[in-house]
Amino acid sequence: MEDIMSDFISVKGNSFPRFITISSIPVILFVCLLMGFNNIISLKVEIHSILIIFLILLIFLFFIPHNAWYSYSLLKKKINGSKNKFEEFITSKEVTIQNTTKSYASLDDYFSNFTKNLRNDNFANIATSLFPTLGILGTFSAIAISMPNFTVDSKEALENEITLLLSGVGTAFYASIYGIFLSIWWTFFEKRGLTKIENEINLIKNSNKHRLWSKDEIEVMLLLETQRDKFADKIEKLLTPDYLFKLDEIVKSKLEYLERINKAFVIIENKVSKNYEHLSTTLEGTTLKQDELLKNFEEIQKNIKEINASFDKSLKNQNANQKAIKSETYSVLSSLELVASDLKELGKELVNGK
Repeated sequence: MEDIMSDFISVKGNSFPRFITISSIPVILFVCLLMGFNNIISLKVEIHSILIIFLILLIFLFFIPHNAWYSYSLLKKKINGSKNKFEEFITSKEVTIQNTTKSYASLDDYFSNFTKNLRNDNFANIATSLFPTLGILGTFSAIAISMPNFTVDSKEALENEITLLLSGVGTAFYASIYGIFLSIWWTFFEKRGLTKIENEINLIKNSNKHRLWSKDEIEVMLLLETQRDKFADKIEKLLTPDYLFKLDEIVKSKLEYLERINKAFVIIENKVSKNYEHLSTTLEGTTLKQDELLKNFEEIQKNIKEINASFDKSLKNQNANQKAIKSETYSVLSSLELVASDLKELGKELVNGK
């Protein structure tokens, strides 16, 4: 019981500043009317108008806890105190579909029940029209109370009664003005509070949206489940004994065909292996012959180099011999020329001697 009372006091304490805010201007206006009644300010107000407006103010103060802006603080307190219950509500309705686990909980229903006891919606719904009605009722009540006695004997007395009537009527309209103002003031905080509550609820919904199955997701999953069931039925209808027998024959024929292909492949593989071995042997013999050819080529190259060297040496010797022969030839020719000249002179001498 003490815990309940402490929670109640805490909630009221958090909401009290909102109560003061909503009631501030109406109370200030009523204080101004009291000051006019006491001639503190120049505002003529009758006692019956003060009483009627005070009664309207009391009704307004009674309605404040049912205003949406006031209830918003209660909602915040209630949300902070029920986080564990909210988590339990989400997790208690989790379901796994296609390896995905989400909750099918309806947050709209949850928050509808959650906000149901924050205030009396019946009071909140009639408040907007109640205060102007009370103001009009107060105006007519004030007029009725201030209604003078017209059964007078003299004209002066009648004029005095009419003056009192007009004075009372003037102050009586304060009740209507006050009631209309309270209606506007109430509507302002009501709309503001409803917006706050709606935004708070939408914030919670959006922050937990990834944990919930949406309507479209559920429809898609149901469609997939239906199609899978239909597919299973089709498979079941298709896999009859005759169909399975035919399928078995087809599989056997395919296996026999694959076995023949495998045997042919083994034969080809053996032939390829033999050809590969023969080719390897041939390549090894070719490699050996190639090595011998390389050695022979090196010997031939060496002999060619020796022949070239001998040929060069022969050419040099031949050139030297040619030079010697040429010099001997020149010397012989020179000797022959000398002999010829001597013979020529000798012939001349013989001719002359005769």
